[in-house]
Amino acid sequence: MSDKPEGPFKLLSQYKYGPEDAGDDGIYNDAGVLVDDDGRVYIYYGFTESSFNEIDPADMYTIKKGSYKRAVIDDSDNAPQEQRFFEASSPRKIGDTYYLIYSPCVGSRLAYATSDKPQGPFKYRGYIIDNGVDYPGGNDHGSVCNINGQWYIFYHRMTNNTIMSRRACVEKIEILPDGTIPTVEMTSLGFEDSLDPFKPYPADIACVLKGGCFITEKDIFTRSIVNITEGNVIGYKYFDFGEDFSSKTMKIALKVRGMGTVTKVAVYADDYENSEPVGYVDIGTGDGVYTGVVKSLTGRHSIYFVPTAFSDELADWIAGYFKNKPLFELEEFVFMK
Repeated sequence: MSDKPEGPFKLLSQYKYGPEDAGDDGIYNDAGVLVDDDGRVYIYYGFTESSFNEIDPADMYTIKKGSYKRAVIDDSDNAPQEQRFFEASSPRKIGDTYYLIYSPCVGSRLAYATSDKPQGPFKYRGYIIDNGVDYPGGNDHGSVCNINGQWYIFYHRMTNNTIMSRRACVEKIEILPDGTIPTVEMTSLGFEDSLDPFKPYPADIACVLKGGCFITEKDIFTRSIVNITEGNVIGYKYFDFGEDFSSKTMKIALKVRGMGTVTKVAVYADDYENSEPVGYVDIGTGDGVYTGVVKSLTGRHSIYFVPTAFSDELADWIAGYFKNKPLFELEEFVFMK
């Protein structure tokens, strides 16, 4: 307990329960607690088993006798993988509807289910976000929260190329009148509506990483995109370039750590598969800031960087030596007029 939300917290007790009154071998894995409008307190928990108990509100750790229930949402082998409960229970009450946000067996997603009773059963309604879409997917824990009238999903995505290194992220969501929550994409926005392309941004806000590149945390100041090879895609959503039509071109600067290889980076707006680049940046062999000229953009766009290790003029036998070779590490970037 604590008298402040930020702590420090003092341990009151472990949960106390009888031999028939707890699931999950009494571990209460990834427990989420809901205090209902009438003061009753419920706990949702479990690893591969969706379990439920009621807690005595007088002390917040004594499990009420006879309250154990499994499963509040389907955790059987018959449930589809995208619906089947895995872990990370997080209950919410929104209006008169009870929500259970959880990690399903498709672990890169955060799914949600609803019920008209806190004890369930909860019905699967869909998933809110998937951290493995065009990104090195890992497991996903999190929940929803309303801040000043806006709903958000808090979740995490993978860094350091391991699911044990998790970066907290947030996206805006909607809860529709019928209680559904439309799936949202991963972006670089956080709490913002759009990003200012004329401010420097760290490379690690990327929301698209394809082809084997990933973010690594070197120290508390430096989170670089590493293992960048030929044809990787590094993407950011979304920048608002404004409505300045006075110039046909602008510049972009990339701050990199060189890897001893000359590289050409194509810069795309919105579509890196079916459109022409808006410009290029030539990267040298060493550390530094490299600039290129790109087509002037207006309005709101996603931006993608796609590196090429060598020129088409090189012989095929030379090109093969560059296959899967790390080209550079990306640290920061900015657009300039």
